[in-house]
Amino acid sequence: MPEIRDIISPLGEGDPLRWVQSLPGVAGGADGSTAIYVRGGNLGNNLFSLDGVPVYGYSHLLGLTTVIPLEAVNSVSLSRGGFEGGQANFTASHLNIRTNTPGANGRRSSLSVNNFLVSAFTEGGAGERLTYSVSARISPLSLEYRAFRGLLPDLLSGFDGFNARVGDLYSQVHWRIAPNRHLSGFVLGSLDQYRFSLADGTGDTMGWNNLIASMGYNEEQDGVDTEIRAYVNRYGSIQLEDKVYHEERQTLSLKSELTEFSLAASQTRQAMERIRYSYGLNLREALFNPGQVGSVSHFSNSLLSTAWVQGNYDIPDKLSMMLSIRGNIFTRFKKGQTFLIPDAGMSFKWSPVKMVNLNMTIDKSSQFYHTLEGLPTGWSLDIIVPSGKMVRPETALQAYLGSDLLFDRHNLSVGVFHKWMDGLVYFKYAPALFSGALAAWEDYADVGKGYSYGAEFTYEYAGKDLHAQIAYTLSKTNRMGFESIMDGAPFHARFDRRHVMNASASWRRFQLSFTFQSGHWENSMAQKAEMHFLDETWMADYFVEGSVNDYHMPDVIRLDLAYRFSFESRRCHQELNLGVCNVTNHFNPFMLYFDTNTESWKEIALLPIMPNFSWRVTF
Repeated sequence: MPEIRDIISPLGEGDPLRWVQSLPGVAGGADGSTAIYVRGGNLGNNLFSLDGVPVYGYSHLLGLTTVIPLEAVNSVSLSRGGFEGGQANFTASHLNIRTNTPGANGRRSSLSVNNFLVSAFTEGGAGERLTYSVSARISPLSLEYRAFRGLLPDLLSGFDGFNARVGDLYSQVHWRIAPNRHLSGFVLGSLDQYRFSLADGTGDTMGWNNLIASMGYNEEQDGVDTEIRAYVNRYGSIQLEDKVYHEERQTLSLKSELTEFSLAASQTRQAMERIRYSYGLNLREALFNPGQVGSVSHFSNSLLSTAWVQGNYDIPDKLSMMLSIRGNIFTRFKKGQTFLIPDAGMSFKWSPVKMVNLNMTIDKSSQFYHTLEGLPTGWSLDIIVPSGKMVRPETALQAYLGSDLLFDRHNLSVGVFHKWMDGLVYFKYAPALFSGALAAWEDYADVGKGYSYGAEFTYEYAGKDLHAQIAYTLSKTNRMGFESIMDGAPFHARFDRRHVMNASASWRRFQLSFTFQSGHWENSMAQKAEMHFLDETWMADYFVEGSVNDYHMPDVIRLDLAYRFSFESRRCHQELNLGVCNVTNHFNPFMLYFDTNTESWKEIALLPIMPNFSWRVTF
């Protein structure tokens, strides 16, 4: 957590996903956003979980931060390989966030404010056994827009209005039934909704939301740890566009929903002094409604059953081994389709001498939910769909080999990886966005393969006053085998960033971070396609099949600075963080589009020079 809090971000305080972006093997998406692409995988191949529960709409403020309040977080870990038995339904990485036990620090409350969020947090107890915590956050972004427009009206002359509804509510309850048994549960609700309107009366709305309720039971008895967890998880997204055609207003709307019910149980036993084994079962029923346009929908439900067993062998400071085997049965009821796919994970760590570690991981993993990516229009949609006859489950086989050198205050890590991917989904028919045809998304999804390989390097220095770290990744990522794209020939993955380097340093109260990433890949050519909606027909641009990801965008370069200090008073503890993101105001474009008014290609950047602050009072 201290490392995460020290990360410089546009919100003036750290964030788990921004910490992840500083690690080797991880490439970012648009500069300033929380998107991650791990070892060649797609954005939708990463699992983001809170106390074991997937969070599908994990971003806030168009990707500037996450929906998890930092006050509730106890620990964060990222698995890029050596996946354990209980980790399932993803192929790239698992970001595992674990929350604090409420009331562990007694009664405590805090208030905080930063560039984009105002938050309040409190925790306490009703007696010694029953404790609770509550967090609420809301964004004043709409008020900030109005104030900014009043000060600089010419800069925002193209906008007629902007409205944002952004916030989240988190609450957790912990009941200690006995010293070795406890019951805990949490509720998380979040909302992001943005409305842009232009002077000509047109406008766009986009948004997503989460509602999660989870309950878990834990027991430790005679060397046996038992955990049972049940949850209900709902994620929804919407894209809405108002246009005036021939003096008549038309509305294009696209909605998606995913509702998941889960029950999981596991046990861990200590067989001998050095051997530990665990096993478990996870049942997940999911209800999908992707790409709903008006009354046209494509509803389906599925059941994912996962049984797993895992063994661990440890010799402290010498040897650590893990082997997991997992069986997955995925059934899509509406079409009567069933997939039976085994997975496995292995990790090996050996210390031949005191300051040297040798590491190896091998994984075969599967994913049964897909996120539609590669939309030719460049419109980013978080539409989650199930596997089926036309779109089989995604699979990945990867291996990593590396070494750690630990001496005095220095830590050096070097490794190489190779990954093969199959069943990758690419959405190939742009006109379906604007009609009910998207409900039959399987007819317009192409399936192919991919590979990625590279080297990862990390150096860390931890001194008394100075802490510095540099992480560098050299990699190559391709896609291939898509029939509708270049007849199956290889092409660049969109975020095939050849070089990714992140450096950071903190000295006393000062922090500095520097990022360099090779530019990602965009489509460079467009042609016209006839669009139909209601009684209207118009021509729109979409990218030709032979020009996918063939334009190399400019490199991403960003320098951030911050100054942080804290002070105590008799009644409270205060923390104040001041900083500037993108100090040099470097233009880091994330999207290429064709402007039909000027008939020229243009680039859009997300993060200009941005002063930031955060102020937190804890009492």
